[in-house]
Amino acid sequence: MVISQTYRVSIEAQGAAARPGWEDLVAQDRSIALSKTPEWIDCICSSGGFSDATVLFRGEDGRRLILPRVKRRGVAGLFEAPPPGWDLGSAASGFLSEPGPNDPGPNDPGPHAAGPPSPIQTRALAQAIWRQPGLRTRITVGGQDAEAWAGAVPSAIYSTARTAQVLDLRGGFGTVWSGRFTSKVRSNARKAERRGVVVESDSTGRLVAAFDSLYRSSVDRWAQQRALPLTAMRWLAQRRNPRRKFATVAARMGEHCTIWMASRGGEPLAGIVVLTRGPWATYWRGAMDAERARGTGANELLHRCAIEAACAAQRRSYDFGISQTDDLKRFKNSFGTTDVPVRTYYFESLPTAAVEAKGYRAAKEVFRAVARRGGPSG
Repeated sequence: MVISQTYRVSIEAQGAAARPGWEDLVAQDRSIALSKTPEWIDCICSSGGFSDATVLFRGEDGRRLILPRVKRRGVAGLFEAPPPGWDLGSAASGFLSEPGPNDPGPNDPGPHAAGPPSPIQTRALAQAIWRQPGLRTRITVGGQDAEAWAGAVPSAIYSTARTAQVLDLRGGFGTVWSGRFTSKVRSNARKAERRGVVVESDSTGRLVAAFDSLYRSSVDRWAQQRALPLTAMRWLAQRRNPRRKFATVAARMGEHCTIWMASRGGEPLAGIVVLTRGPWATYWRGAMDAERARGTGANELLHRCAIEAACAAQRRSYDFGISQTDDLKRFKNSFGTTDVPVRTYYFESLPTAAVEAKGYRAAKEVFRAVARRGGPSG
């Protein structure tokens, strides 16, 4: 199948048949983000609702190129890379390319490990995905992938743009603490310790129940803050982030998933879930008891501890993920983060994504208008 005059690719395998080549590629390079590994796709599929639909391409120069993705069960031709609620900030998804035969070797200067394809390769791969049968393939890319895609994906493809907040950990924790954290973060972290806030961490799943309890109370708070119906917010949260999802990630990721919990007097105040692989550390989920945590500095202390651990493990970055509100973005920026582009592309047989997005925004405005008039919230 020829789809580009400058670079040609063909589909070699999909789903389970693509697994051996994909596992081989990931095993060669510890710097590959967790979101692009078979383990993460297995985590998504084991949570229910999805099956592995990863695609293995073969380039004209012999190199393997991988698109990790899943297929939504019960809906014909609907593919996600990744599904909503499973993205990992700036290290979202996108293609994975192995070194070509003419690339530098491991002892030579220049890149050698697997990484994002070149813009020419990305253009060919995007065309291949667009021409595949199916209703829609939704792909979220961030960082270097987003930059490569920006000039390679046809303008006819509908897309949405967001940013993730990423903290550079190079230089070690001393540099991060004194040179990147704001004085407010440092002050609040110290205040939390003086006020008896204690932080513990666990990678066995022991803290899943406590975290889930905090998350459910956070959902109620978010509904009130965003003037959205409580029943709808609870339903959406249960659909996207049920307790079994947190338990599945903790069990399958093992040491790559750490739940950090801040407590005072034995009462949980706030918790975060941090996922790691190679140079990447990603703050995946967070929750708190707003009343108990208010004024304690618990959230600053939680992230300080997680960031310090990431520095000790020689991670290069701590990804705070994509912010849903301006207040949350300001909180993350107070740690010295940099905005990194994240873009979601919709490869569709029928152009419906833009219409759906417009309808979703309109529905939220209706809900908020009802709430402002004192209408029902449950």
